Amino acid sequence: MADNPKVDALLKKLDAKREDLYQVLKTLIRFRTPNPPGGNEGEAQRWMSGHLEKLGMKVDTFDALPGRPNVVGVLKGTGGGKSVILNGHIDVCEDRLIDKWKRSPYEPYIENGALFGKGSADMKGALASFLFVLKCARELGIRFKGDITVESVIGEEMGEPGTKRCVEKGYRADFAIVGESAVGATVLFAAVGLTTARLTIESPYTLHLQERRFFKHAGGGREGANCIEKMATVIIPTLNDLESSWAVHKKHPLMPPGQAMINVFGITGGGNIFFIPDRSVIEFVVYYLPGEEKAAVQQEVEDKIRRASQADEWLRKYPPAIQWEPEPETYQFIPSDLDTGEPGVKTLMECYHQATGKKLSTGGRGVIVDSGWFSAAGIPVATYGPGDAYWAHRIDERVTLEALNDYCRTLALFLCRWCGLSE
Repeated sequence: MADNPKVDALLKKLDAKREDLYQVLKTLIRFRTPNPPGGNEGEAQRWMSGHLEKLGMKVDTFDALPGRPNVVGVLKGTGGGKSVILNGHIDVCEDRLIDKWKRSPYEPYIENGALFGKGSADMKGALASFLFVLKCARELGIRFKGDITVESVIGEEMGEPGTKRCVEKGYRADFAIVGESAVGATVLFAAVGLTTARLTIESPYTLHLQERRFFKHAGGGREGANCIEKMATVIIPTLNDLESSWAVHKKHPLMPPGQAMINVFGITGGGNIFFIPDRSVIEFVVYYLPGEEKAAVQQEVEDKIRRASQADEWLRKYPPAIQWEPEPETYQFIPSDLDTGEPGVKTLMECYHQATGKKLSTGGRGVIVDSGWFSAAGIPVATYGPGDAYWAHRIDERVTLEALNDYCRTLALFLCRWCGLSE
C-alpha cells in the first residue's frame, strides 16, 4: 500500500491542501451549537448535508429528537471491500465563562501551531477531517471498494440519542471510528458507561416543627423522621461507601483506578421553616466499567441501599424508592472496550505508524462517548480523534495543527487499506 501511486498522491494532496482543512474546521466552529440548550443544530447540519452531497454521497437527514436532525452520508463502494462508519457529534459543550476566552469562542483563529475555537477539540476537528480526506480523495478520482458512511449526530454532550438513532435506523459497517478527543490523535481508548438515578425518601405524614422533640429526643414516644436528614446520614454515606469499595475491587486492564464512581449531583427537600421535611430527593450518576452489565451495576446499588435501609428503623418501614434513568432521552451512555487484536483496530494502529513513524498508544478514560452504541450493536469500534481531551470544555479550547494533519494522514491510509482501492 505504501508503494501505491494513488495512496502516495492522496498523502501529498493532504499535505499540500492543509489550509482547506483548517478552513472547513473554522466554518464548523462558527456554527453555534452549544448543548445545553441544544436544538440549534439545524443550520450546521444543513451545511453538513450539502457538503456530503458534494462528495457524491447519498444523504439521509432525519430527526434524532423533534426538530433536531442527524445527517448521514453514504459513499457507496464499488464492491469487494470492507465498510466503515466515521462518526462525530455536531454539538459542543454549553456556553460557560465565554467572557474569559482570549477571543470569541465562535471566531476561530490559528496561533502558535494550534487552531482555537469552541468545539475544535471536541469534536468538530474530527468532522472536518472526515470531510477533508474524502474531498481530497474525490478530487484525485480515487474510488473505494467498501462503503464509507459519515455520521454527523446531535446530542452527545447531553447523552441524547444521536448515534443511537443511527444504529436504530439500521446503519451498519464492518468497523466504526468515533472521532472523540483523546491525546491529540495519539491514543485509542476504552471508555466507561453511565447510568442515572433518582432516589426519593417520602414520609406518609407531615409533622409540625414542634413535633421534632417528640420523635427525636428521649421520651417523646412519637414516630417521625426528617427526610433530608435520612438522606444525608444514611443514603448518601451508603453510596459513598459503595463507591469506595468499587475503587478497591473493580479493575479494568486499560483503566486507571477509581473509574467506577457514584456522584450525587442534585438534592431537594423541605423548604417550609415550620414543618419537618416529609420528602427528599437526590439525583446521582453511576459510572461503570467496560465489561460490566448496566442492570447488574444498578442491582448492586439497589442492594446496598436496601441493606442500609433495613438497618434504620424508620427507613425499614418507609424504604426509599429508586427510579433508574428518569429522563430516558438524555444521559445515556454505554461503555466501550478496546480490543487491540480486532482487525479494524490493528489496521488503524498500523496506518498511524505508517503515517507518523510513531506507535499509537492504548488506554482507558473515565469519560463518556458515543462508541458504546456501536459495541452494543455488534460493530467493532475505535474511539480515536485529533483533539486533546485536556482542552475539551475548557476556556480557549484548541486542537494542534500537527494532530489534525497526523489524523488525516492516518485516516486516509486506513480508508485505502480497510475499504480497498478500486482499480
